[in-house]
Amino acid sequence: MYSKTDLIKNYLNNKYIPDFMKSVLLFARLYFDTKITHFTEVESKKERECQLLLDVISPDSNINSLLKKMGKTSLIIHNETWKFGGIQHGENYIFGRLGKIKGHIYNFFDEKNKDFIKSEFHEANLCNFLIDLDNHIIVYESRRNIGEKAPILVIQDTFNSFFDNAEKIHINLITDNRKIIDRIRELNSIIEIKMKLNPTNPDSTPSSDKMDQFLKELNADKIKIEASSSKGIDLEGGGGLIQSGLRLAEEGYGYVQVKGIMITPHKQQKIELINLFNLPMKEREDLSESDKIAINQLKKKIKSVIELLNVE
Repeated sequence: MYSKTDLIKNYLNNKYIPDFMKSVLLFARLYFDTKITHFTEVESKKERECQLLLDVISPDSNINSLLKKMGKTSLIIHNETWKFGGIQHGENYIFGRLGKIKGHIYNFFDEKNKDFIKSEFHEANLCNFLIDLDNHIIVYESRRNIGEKAPILVIQDTFNSFFDNAEKIHINLITDNRKIIDRIRELNSIIEIKMKLNPTNPDSTPSSDKMDQFLKELNADKIKIEASSSKGIDLEGGGGLIQSGLRLAEEGYGYVQVKGIMITPHKQQKIELINLFNLPMKEREDLSESDKIAINQLKKKIKSVIELLNVE
């Protein structure tokens, strides 16, 4: 067991980095709405999507103005400004930082004038992010001073506002199947389930394939399902279609809410509401200050999450 002094010494010597000192990484799925014009374009799908994202994820973007245009004022605090910076892109990725800049006014004593003067100081809280253009996955740092979901909401709403919904994206958190299974197992019965799902882009996993194929056979861009039962819903029923839909949402292709009854230790019934987006997939990483190394670290994390999603 390391003492506090040992932890600091080992950290300074790059021998051991405790988890609490590493960045918390969250993962989300990026989904583009399909437009008729997409079928007549000469450039490849990936090239088009990359360029559309770079048009928005730019230091020149006035994020606050675009968010206000969409009515997303909850993401804006009076003296704070959102800004993209450090943008780099390669054949299959976009990397950058999202900053929330806050202005502070301080009083300083001016020796020359022998009086106090006001001076404005700008502080930026930053989070790194990387978009995998092949798998349509975003990985980003979850920072307390930025907000757990703020980075994906800012990217999504800024994009949709910039193109005035002529081009549109949806970004959904990839959730942790292990936590979801544990929460559902705590329920004595499921009385309601709501789903809003999209087909996969690019591929489904073995567990989500049934619902994904159902959507694609319907030629549907999205589907909404609501089911309720006083007797209790069997997630394994219907040939496993609902269970497959649950996995599709876990992989970031939609939203699911499960309502159930749990019997307390005092034998009382308690209604429990499980929202998948409240159970995100989380990883930790000691991100390098070198962008080149950090990009490779984030790519590896995405690869490990994809491998985990493909486990039935």
